Amino acid sequence: MDLIKVALPAFLTGAENTIIYCVSSFALALLFGLILALMNSSRFVWLKTPARIFIEAIRSTPIITQLFLLYYGVGAVLVNFNLAYLDNAWAAGIATLSLNYAAYEAEVYRAGFLSVEHGQTEAAHSLGLTQGQTFFRIVLPQAIPLMIPPFVNDFIYMLKDSAIVSVISGTEITSQLNFWLSRHYSNSLPLFALTIVLYLILSVPISYFARRYESRLRAAL
Repeated sequence: MDLIKVALPAFLTGAENTIIYCVSSFALALLFGLILALMNSSRFVWLKTPARIFIEAIRSTPIITQLFLLYYGVGAVLVNFNLAYLDNAWAAGIATLSLNYAAYEAEVYRAGFLSVEHGQTEAAHSLGLTQGQTFFRIVLPQAIPLMIPPFVNDFIYMLKDSAIVSVISGTEITSQLNFWLSRHYSNSLPLFALTIVLYLILSVPISYFARRYESRLRAAL
């Protein structure tokens, strides 16, 4: 118990940084994912092909490989231009999480868009609405409620996947665990317990919100 009291401030700082990593990364993932989804659904090959390649490449490779590529590979290139200071644990961690999850969110967007009946878009076009107006006024408002549950689930997954930044000295919950384990390995159980509790505190309320929202959505449908 004494060890938990001593380590708690550091772990709380790690939890705060975990939230910063995830909120920043997921906001970017939603934006990039929407762009990828729109490119992927485009009738132009020069837009659709790069988006499809990116999505498949990201989903088919380990996230730790992507992290090392951005942190060490891009860092090595930036050194040649005296820009190595731009490549740090924060930048590489947020970039990796956002790009990785953008590929998955693009598929969520695509499924949401396909859930809207094609007849509605045809009716909108027959009424004189442009393709952009049809998308923002007809398709997107109907697709968003169906996409929120998978978005929330992916955010919970990101909370856990954010632990990956500990391998490049990112300061979050798992990195704090590793730090304190190196000094109190013989008394590791309280540290593991504290780590689990913090992850549960971060994820359980979000999971509860997702279930409540999904149940209300099904009742409305």
